[in-house]
Amino acid sequence: MFDTLTDKLDGTFKKLRSRGKLHPKQVDNALADMRTALLEADVAVEVADAFLGRVRGRALSEEVMKSLTPAQQVVKIVRDELQETLGGEYQKFVLPSGRIAVVMMAGVQGSGKTTACAKLALRLKKDGRRPLLVAADLERPAAVQQLSTLGDEVGVPVVSEGRDPVKVAKNALKEAERRGNDVVIVDTAGRLHVDAEMMQQARRIRDVVKPDHVLMACDAMTGQDAVVQARAF
Repeated sequence: MFDTLTDKLDGTFKKLRSRGKLHPKQVDNALADMRTALLEADVAVEVADAFLGRVRGRALSEEVMKSLTPAQQVVKIVRDELQETLGGEYQKFVLPSGRIAVVMMAGVQGSGKTTACAKLALRLKKDGRRPLLVAADLERPAAVQQLSTLGDEVGVPVVSEGRDPVKVAKNALKEAERRGNDVVIVDTAGRLHVDAEMMQQARRIRDVVKPDHVLMACDAMTGQDAVVQARAF
């Protein structure tokens, strides 16, 4: 998907660079090609239109249109706006200190939550924190064992005391205090955002552990439904 989008955008950029002076009509034609490429790559219509609207506003400015290299300026504007749309400046993942910080991992089945928990624990450990992994996924067979194995590999303890996910999470906070851990990472069961019962379970876990961050693991190929999932979670 990304390769196809890159190829189509590169093709549009080549057309722009092949021209000397640019006219508004040529810019609009290029933006129309970009819109088609974005929509074919499953970018949401409102996101594509907002992005291209910002590009058009800057690209048709008098400063750009009268410059010696207008095509290069337009390409730079597209890249700048694309970077901003994808997240802008780097945002550091910050956890509070002086108390036990809690991270809750959520998402649909098979999205990589358990592995992500272990990777996050390893990163925090390298940063000098003392993480504790919590296996609160009691739905998937061997989920607890998988997290235990990953915990052994990264050198982070794993707990899972109780037969109810909410109690497992609650007991983990007490265990973290007893052990002296300063970060608790709760791995929860995979669930569809339309599964009312499982979503209620997630809310109960959230209410008990009061997480500083709720992270959602998502397959990169999910497409526009990822936005729906994120809003639900």
